[in-house]
Amino acid sequence: MLAPMPASPPKKAVMTPLKRTLMLGASAWLAIGTANATDVELLVPAYFYPGTHTAEWTQLTDTAARQPLSVIINPDNGAGSAIDASHSAAINALRAAGGKVYAYVGTDWAARSFSGLTQEIDRYLDWYALDGFFVDEVSEYAADLGYFTQLADYVRDANPSLGLIGNPGTPTDIGYLNIFDTLVIFEEFAHNFDQFVAPAYQQQYDASRFGILLHGADAATMQSVIGGAPAANFGYAFVTDGVHNDNLWQSLPSYWDAQTLAALPAVTAPVPEPAPAAMLLGGLAVLAAFLRRKHA
Repeated sequence: MLAPMPASPPKKAVMTPLKRTLMLGASAWLAIGTANATDVELLVPAYFYPGTHTAEWTQLTDTAARQPLSVIINPDNGAGSAIDASHSAAINALRAAGGKVYAYVGTDWAARSFSGLTQEIDRYLDWYALDGFFVDEVSEYAADLGYFTQLADYVRDANPSLGLIGNPGTPTDIGYLNIFDTLVIFEEFAHNFDQFVAPAYQQQYDASRFGILLHGADAATMQSVIGGAPAANFGYAFVTDGVHNDNLWQSLPSYWDAQTLAALPAVTAPVPEPAPAAMLLGGLAVLAAFLRRKHA
């Protein structure tokens, strides 16, 4: 059994009026990106089935034990028709290690019936231990704010602690920041990244409010994106060499270990305490200076 990739129309590469102005262009981002330690959390679409990809789920769990990690599950283009024991075990292990798990739900850009959407949310909540929902196919337009506000209210009425990540894959009307905790405002081929223009409002909010997903990227691009994400005010990121309509989100990237290292939180080294001998010599020097002044 293999979890199918969610069927979603390709994201729009054409710039809309919302993609205006910027604080940091994509080209500049790639230029300053480094492989040094950063403050970015990996947001991994793990749409591969735990029962047949046990090694990759073990890698995810091991990563969650040493650094912040958010993983998106997608059992069957959504929750599916029945609870799956392999997903339950993988979810529980990852959360026990310290990771967060978000459940995939598609909305067809606000065209999906709301009753069908809430029934799927209820199935997820009945079957799995979750930290929130990853809402795909989020509209970018103000006209659809009511639909997604209703969705958010439904989830938070069920459990106020659940998080909501929205994936429009492009900058949206600013009103969506009142609905979602985090917005993925770029999901695209890596070679289209130079077309990305950050929305003007991005620098007015905490980095945790924004995420980015790139596919078809080589290792050098991954290092640049992960290394440059904090400076570009992105708190979540994931880069893969998976190819769209082939193995996208169906496995971890070949450079997974390097990506986890690139995303390790920056650690400020403690100031070393002076050695006892140095403290003694320093004390004697102060005493000698005091005696010289006394007898002068």
